[in-house]
Formats: sequence, C-alpha cells, structure tokens
Amino acid sequence: MSNKISVITVVYNDVAHIRDTMESFFSQTWEDKEYIVIDGGSTDGTAAIIKEYASRLAFWCSEKDKGIYDAMNKGIMHATGDWINILNSGDFYASNDVFDKIFLGKNYNNISVIYGNSIEINNGVEKFTPANEDYHVLSQKVAFRHGSCLIKTDVQKANLFDLTLKEKLGYALDFEMIHRLYKNGYKFKKVNLNIEKYEADGTSAHSLKSIWYNYLIISGKRFKITTLPYLIKKMGFRLLSISPFYRYLKGFFIEYMINDILPHIPIWRIRKLYLKGIGMKIGKNSFIMKSNYFLSPWLITIGNGSHINRGGTLDGRGIIEIGNNVSISHGAKLITGGHNIRHRNFPGIYEKIKIEDYAWLGVNCVILKGITIGKGAVVAAGAVVTKDVPEYTIVGGIPAKPIGKRTKNLEYKCIWNEPFT
Repeated sequence: MSNKISVITVVYNDVAHIRDTMESFFSQTWEDKEYIVIDGGSTDGTAAIIKEYASRLAFWCSEKDKGIYDAMNKGIMHATGDWINILNSGDFYASNDVFDKIFLGKNYNNISVIYGNSIEINNGVEKFTPANEDYHVLSQKVAFRHGSCLIKTDVQKANLFDLTLKEKLGYALDFEMIHRLYKNGYKFKKVNLNIEKYEADGTSAHSLKSIWYNYLIISGKRFKITTLPYLIKKMGFRLLSISPFYRYLKGFFIEYMINDILPHIPIWRIRKLYLKGIGMKIGKNSFIMKSNYFLSPWLITIGNGSHINRGGTLDGRGIIEIGNNVSISHGAKLITGGHNIRHRNFPGIYEKIKIEDYAWLGVNCVILKGITIGKGAVVAAGAVVTKDVPEYTIVGGIPAKPIGKRTKNLEYKCIWNEPFT
C-alpha cells in the first residue's frame, strides 16, 4: 500500500518560527511526501520566507482567510497524498525519522487515524505528553494532540472542519472533527512514539473554555443532563489545579503518599488499591513488594503473574509496560526519563520502556529510556542496558552485551503472596 504523506502548515504573521517549522518537514527522511503551506496574508515577512521554498512546495498561498480551520480546510483540499498531517507554524517533528518509524514494515489496513505521543515545550523545557492508549476515551475527552496524528486523506476530505460551529466551539473544531470520526465508526491506531513537539500556549482561561467546548462536543453541541457530571468534574478539577493549594495536594497524594507512606503499609491489597486508584494498571496475581519508588505510576502497566521485588525505581514518566510472568529483582531501576545534555536549556527527554513476557531483570540492573527487553530475556545483576535486548537473550555488563541464550520453552508464573511483604 502506498503511504504518501501530505503535510499542511497554516501560518499567520509568525516570521520567528515559520522557517524552523518548514525545515522540520524537509528534514524528514521519508521520501514519499509533499508539503502544503497556507498563509493567511501575513505582513511581517512570513510570506517572503515561504516564497524562498516555493520550488519545493506542492502548493502554497498567502491570502486572507476565515481563520486557522478555514486555512486547514484549504490545505486539505490541495492534498494528493494517502495520509494528512497538520504541522502548525511553531511546531516541529520529534525526530527526523518520525514517518519512517510509523510506516516502515507496518500495515494500516482499515485504519483511518494513526496517532501518537507529543512533547510540550514550555520556556525551553520539554514535557512528555502521552496519548491515551485507548482511543475509545474519545467518547468523553481528548485522547491525543491533533498535530500528532495522521488521517487518511479520503476520510479527511469527507470530514472537513465544520466552520458553521466556529462561534459555538471556538478553537475546539479539531476535537469536534476527531470526535465526529470516532462517532462515525472510523478506526484509530496508536503508535508508541513521539510525533510532534509544540510550544505551550494555554492559559487558565483557555483551559476552562476548552472544558466547556469539549463538553458541548460530547453532548451533541447542546446542554445535556447525562453529561453534566463530566462538566462538573472537569471544571472542579481545573479550578482546583489553578489554586495555590493544588501543588501541595498533588505532592501529598502522588509523591508523599506513594513513596513515603505506602511503602510502610505491609498489606499488598491496600497498596494495590491505592496504586490502581491513581491509574496504574495491575494484572491478576501480580505483586509489588514494599519500598519501591514510583514516578508517574498512572503511566505504568503490569500484566498478569508478574513480581517486582523491593528497593527498585519505576519511572513511569515516559510510559512503562511490563508483560506477563515478568520477574524484577531487588533494586532494579527502570528509568524512562533523561536530559538532552547538548541543549542549553537541558530539556527533559522521556521514552517508553517495554518489558515483554517471561523476562527476568537481575539485582540492581538499570534499564534506560526507550529500551525493549524481549520475551524471555535475562538482564544480569548490575547490568546497565542501553540497547534493546532480543528475545531469550541473556545480557550482562556495563553497557550490557549478549553473554548467552535462554530456553524458549518457558512455563511459569511469578506468583508471590507472602504476608507483610
């Protein structure tokens, strides 16, 4: 199947960022692509920069329009690719091979929307913003950032942004369009990678407006009593989050409770109830012993029959997925976060760690961000893993290297149910 990608950038008076955004497109190593730039009649020199690239553009124009969504619709109608992605001015791709990672060796038959994670940039500091694993949450809320998705061109052309709703829904027409696709039965697929970086531009006023707009969208563009609890919950939480007490409450419940009080509770059922209550997914017969340190546990998923011993670190900020029948020994550290040491602002970088079924992580080993430990693989005690470990491979050392192979005929469960542990 052909996977030509049409990227659309809409811009108005953004001379400070348009060149970097355009270069982000041209730096993509995926060859089968086209670029469409729609400028709303800029007067600050933006159009002159776009014109420099004219010979490399499939289409561009600089003329007055009816706003950002009208400009997007205009770009969509000029697209000739198989998939459409919107790269707004000021946004950038997370890496130069994003499209390669999405499409090489992959089949997206019957999929209409591919979506992934994003990275928010706020005053030079990067913050990982994961997309929801379950796209069915679109029935109630936003699941991913619009710029971090690709939509089949024929689907997008048949479902343009509805400009008649502009007065009612303001800047939420992108969620309205995506929610419409979901309600009409189109299939979505998440890819576990960062697609775009974007500059944070929200304010408390904007976030409250967003909640109201999203409420109207999920309510069918009208007030609906059955969805009123959603509005009350979201508004209440948002008002709390901008209060001066919020960071203290947040710190107490997701730092102090988890890492200072919970480790001293000797009953796993109670610890498990709290961890699941804040969003950690824990499978049947899995067990986490006392005295582990958690970061963003709501982004951690553990399968069935897995066991995590004492004194470890599970850094969920970049997402951790642990499979079935996995054994993690004392002091093992799974670190999804890091920093770009070459950047002047030392921004944070977060990448997913995946531990597949029957893997065994030895005492005091370290698994760094972006690593996959294959099915049945073994990481020896004290090893530091900097590269993916193939299935049934035994690795050891710093940095870890293959030192042997493991049998593939594995049949066991890491069940642990001793009291007071």
